[in-house]
Amino acid sequence: MRFRAERQEFAEAVTWTTRMVGSRPALPALAGVLLDVGDGRLTCRATDLEVSSEVSVPVQVEEPGRALLPGKLLAQLCSKLPDAPVVIEGTPDRTTIRCGRATFGVRGMPVDDFPTFHDADPDAPRGVLKAEAFGRLVSQVARAASTDEARPFLTGVRLEASAGALTAAATDSYRLAIRRVTWDEGADSDALVPARALTEAGRAATDAGGEVTIVFEAGRVSFLLGDRRLTTRLVEGSFPNYRQLVPDAHETRAVADRLALIESLQRVAVVALGQTNTPITLAFGEGTIDLAAGNQEVGDATEALPAEVTGEPLTIAFNPGYLLSGLEAVTTEEVEIDLRDGLKPAVIRPRGGEAPADDFLYLIMPVRTS
Repeated sequence: MRFRAERQEFAEAVTWTTRMVGSRPALPALAGVLLDVGDGRLTCRATDLEVSSEVSVPVQVEEPGRALLPGKLLAQLCSKLPDAPVVIEGTPDRTTIRCGRATFGVRGMPVDDFPTFHDADPDAPRGVLKAEAFGRLVSQVARAASTDEARPFLTGVRLEASAGALTAAATDSYRLAIRRVTWDEGADSDALVPARALTEAGRAATDAGGEVTIVFEAGRVSFLLGDRRLTTRLVEGSFPNYRQLVPDAHETRAVADRLALIESLQRVAVVALGQTNTPITLAFGEGTIDLAAGNQEVGDATEALPAEVTGEPLTIAFNPGYLLSGLEAVTTEEVEIDLRDGLKPAVIRPRGGEAPADDFLYLIMPVRTS
């Protein structure tokens, strides 16, 4: 194997691929990045058996070949390379990396131990979405997925594809986020995708731009992003029927400046954030939302925020971190909050802007207070 690559392209390919290298791989080969050189391109691959990443970049190939190199070490070397072309050559047992006046010798790992990658099925259902829209969808929804591995079906994001739209939903049983985006090219399918993998795909889409193709296959989903591909196994289990959780009516509605509400919440929540079971209380009254939080060990705080409130006066308490997360997911200047009573979930939606109000919603369960 011998090839010549541009330093930045090579470093970016290795850096992105090694995100899939686990800190405690189940097999030694899973700690490696496979370099596959041929036909004028270098393909880097890595996997932890759940999520796989692959990226292809153009290089000057003098001799095709393959090598499996330690991923973390290779990423560290790439971050330190001088600004000069990279020349890589060697055998599967030992690879030499030259860049400028620097030379590194890296011991290889058995190439045959690395798992085989399969191309996406060309006949599988798929949809095409603008990268920017996909990245925003992931950012808004994945935050509501659970991190509790004891309930794996809640650690995923439900993707429901139709010919005209893609809907994503996630919940940890305390909150629920739903986002719907339209697309021109799509097919009927659904999948429960690990939030970790979807977040990585969303980050890659934001960086790459262009379009994202989502391929729905049996037991897995692939995200095609130009020269990059991320494939993940699906989460096993049944996702809750989230649509029945969304209230169909409200008794109280408040419309407020989103950034002003976030800033007020952050100030008042100083005495609540980081404290176990310390909620923040919101009292909705005529023309105002009164925020309050208190902790016997720290102190208390209150603030009144002007708002357009219609319906019955109501007082309700929330986990401040969950409430902040929902407000930060909204992208419009104003936010709309619908409530039934102090013990029913509240629904946060964008108000105004270009997107229809039902394109995104964030449901949050209240906290019972004595």
